[in-house]
Amino acid sequence: MSTLKQFNYLIRIVEDGGFIAASEKLFIAQSALSRQMKLLEDELGFAIFDRSEKKAKLTEAGQLLYKNLKNHVLHIQSSIELAQANAKGEGRTVYVAHSSSVIFNQAKISILNQLSEACAVEIEINTFSSEHQLTCLLNGSIDIGFIRPPVFHDYDHIHAQTLYSAPLYLAVNRHDANFKQRDNVDIIDLAEQKFVAIPHGERGGLSYLAANLCLSKGFFPQKARMRSRKISTLDLVEQGLGVCIVPEEYGSVLPPNVKLITIENDQHHSEVLLIWRKDYDPLIQRCAEMLLDRFSKSKMSSDWRSLHDSQS
Repeated sequence: MSTLKQFNYLIRIVEDGGFIAASEKLFIAQSALSRQMKLLEDELGFAIFDRSEKKAKLTEAGQLLYKNLKNHVLHIQSSIELAQANAKGEGRTVYVAHSSSVIFNQAKISILNQLSEACAVEIEINTFSSEHQLTCLLNGSIDIGFIRPPVFHDYDHIHAQTLYSAPLYLAVNRHDANFKQRDNVDIIDLAEQKFVAIPHGERGGLSYLAANLCLSKGFFPQKARMRSRKISTLDLVEQGLGVCIVPEEYGSVLPPNVKLITIENDQHHSEVLLIWRKDYDPLIQRCAEMLLDRFSKSKMSSDWRSLHDSQS
């Protein structure tokens, strides 16, 4: 059966000017090269070279074969090299998703850039809800996710490890008379406040966590007339439409007229989990392990003290 190696030999013989020159550049014996061409001719059923003269030259059929083979062989070789690189994890695209409540600041982008360089992969980032990330992970549309629990989905086929945990704060309008002079608040004090983020019946996430905190104090958060479960909740707070409970990292994306107030009780924290499939390939496992290592060595949340001072 004809092989890619034989086709490459044919191209080299033609372009190097003959069997002798080609054998020297290919570092194989001329007799071995001639034998390979004879095997190829026997396989194809026609003479590629006219050997009636001292210097072999292409027959008409051989000329046609050479012209048509060259581009195809180069394309095949390129395809093989691309597949080999992919098998090693090189040149592959890793699809990463994060929930809107996981702020992708410079620190996170820097870690992903380090991952891209270390693993020789490209990275594509999308924003999906935590619940949707779990679905996408299982159907293969993403490789790695950053979620904020709680979620309703189980983790049976998924690795889920904590990347970091940070305290929760109350986001309020700076000019709200209820909070203008306050630096801290108890959850029970929010019973009469309107919340711009309310849990979705089919999804968990940050708003679900915030609602659970309110329920622990005996009330369910009242709905503001305009609500959102995305980062735009802060814009609604800025318009004076209500309040919301957010993780510390929101401090880096606050609108000008929004401030964060400490929630009394240091047990009110929110985790961010890294998720990836248990049956995924070694490259994704390596990427996940590298992310866990890098995040463990980095301070993800902002320096709240300096941030708080700048707001005051």
